Amino acid sequence: MKKSAIAGGSLLGLLVVAGAYQGFAVSSDPLTLAEYRMIKAGSSEKLLRNYANTCQQDSESEPGGRYPVTWTCYGADGSSNAVFFYSEGVLFSKAETGLT
Repeated sequence: MKKSAIAGGSLLGLLVVAGAYQGFAVSSDPLTLAEYRMIKAGSSEKLLRNYANTCQQDSESEPGGRYPVTWTCYGADGSSNAVFFYSEGVLFSKAETGLT
């Protein structure tokens, strides 16, 4: 087999994987501006996870949960986002950029 055929096959494989990943990202459940507005100060982290699966925990609390935990959730375009700040499992602050 020629090297160009091997390289072409590898490139095709990468494109298939990238397409599968993109399909996954599109089918995810991004956070909307309306959902962002429904998440109020005093709500739990569990409520946040009910609204969107594009959220990831940016920082972790030590045992006992006394230090703030930050979550970032992404909008449909992948660049818009919202950041939520929790202390002892309760939302105390939030901010968003570009959600629709």
